Amino acid sequence: MASRIHYAMYLRRAVPDDMHEIASIHRTARAVAVPWLPVVHTAQDGLWFFTKRVLPVQQVYVVRIAEKIVGFAAHHEGWLNHLYIDAGYWRQGLGGLLLVKAQSVNDTLQLWTFARNLAAQAFYARAGFQIVEHTDGRDNEERTPDVRMRWAKSDH
Repeated sequence: MASRIHYAMYLRRAVPDDMHEIASIHRTARAVAVPWLPVVHTAQDGLWFFTKRVLPVQQVYVVRIAEKIVGFAAHHEGWLNHLYIDAGYWRQGLGGLLLVKAQSVNDTLQLWTFARNLAAQAFYARAGFQIVEHTDGRDNEERTPDVRMRWAKSDH
């Protein structure tokens, strides 16, 4: 009988040394999940963004398996701004773990996801989020239709 190897999983606050891995996960997970989405920033832009604009003001958590960061989430003032998992680790409960952490410290959460990203919408719907707005995408960088979803602790 074959045995399965189980690795320890850790959830912790992100630190500056995590930003290269976070930026890489963001870029590659988006490329796999939404390959039709226009790429409007370079890898270097992404690293700068997470280092200078996200980490200093948002609550950023990473999930690690063994010594590798395999996902992260960032939220601030009731907005879930980022939740990405390395594609090699999808459907293992890691996104749910990060989402539950964000929900545990917020009474409400809102987020944007692209209208064509039905997998993301289904993931968030299973966690109690509801679509509250549709846009034509003219106000986002990618100029791609999106939806705003909302979750409230009081609804559950």
